[in-house]
Amino acid sequence: MLWRCPVCGAELQEEEKGGVCPQGHRFDKARSGYLNLLPPSGKKTREPGDNKEMIRARWSFLQKGYYSPLADLAGEITLGEGKPPLRILDAGCGEGYYSQRLWEKAQKSGWELEIYGMDISKFAVDRAAKGLKQGRYAVGSLYHLPLGDGAVDVIWNFFAPHCPEEFARVLRKNGRLLVAVPGKRHLWELKERLYDEPYENPGTAPHLSGFLLEETRPVTYPMALSGEDVWSLFQMTPYFYKTDPQRRESLSQAHGMEITADFLLLCYRKEEG
Repeated sequence: MLWRCPVCGAELQEEEKGGVCPQGHRFDKARSGYLNLLPPSGKKTREPGDNKEMIRARWSFLQKGYYSPLADLAGEITLGEGKPPLRILDAGCGEGYYSQRLWEKAQKSGWELEIYGMDISKFAVDRAAKGLKQGRYAVGSLYHLPLGDGAVDVIWNFFAPHCPEEFARVLRKNGRLLVAVPGKRHLWELKERLYDEPYENPGTAPHLSGFLLEETRPVTYPMALSGEDVWSLFQMTPYFYKTDPQRRESLSQAHGMEITADFLLLCYRKEEG
């Protein structure tokens, strides 16, 4: 088992109902197969991370392929990274759409992968584990990754918090980090419906200590959404909780919209020395 004990850092041994380290720290395995490696001290709220409604909406939306151009580009870059098998960490995996898509792409190409996914939301990780039985998923903190030094070859960090110190620690020498962030005009038409003065996203690459930015790959295209999918998209964004009830009700009546998808896929390489 690649996972480490989040309390003492020792290697976990797999048991029928979970994992245990040599010091006797035990961690439960859920029915869907994921491990809960988030100690009580790592929680700032009772149920940290995205809630059930956000996960349900995101799963419904993404399974229809609206973000597949981003997922497929990330898969092409990752599968060109070296000889298999590759160990991939989906850091902030959410409901698991991107790692599931990577696995499917690798199977078609005959590549061997080990996919590990982690998120602080137990609802997200439960959905991910159900969607990709071949994956190894855990609830945990990106700021205290339950993995050993140099444990993985590639990290994906899509629309999730960055922790470059931990990413650099668990990446192998010369390992790669792929980060996805919203471009300037991402979901612009949705913002126009929700705000009097819509604002652009920064659309810039964050500086990540310990990493060199090798390449920036923009991914921009229009999405023709049904009314149902507009509502799912709205529910999976932070805008849902910041919008006044009247505008929320207006959007719920939309019959369909064309909305811009605008992403930046940022390719970093771990610095050595």
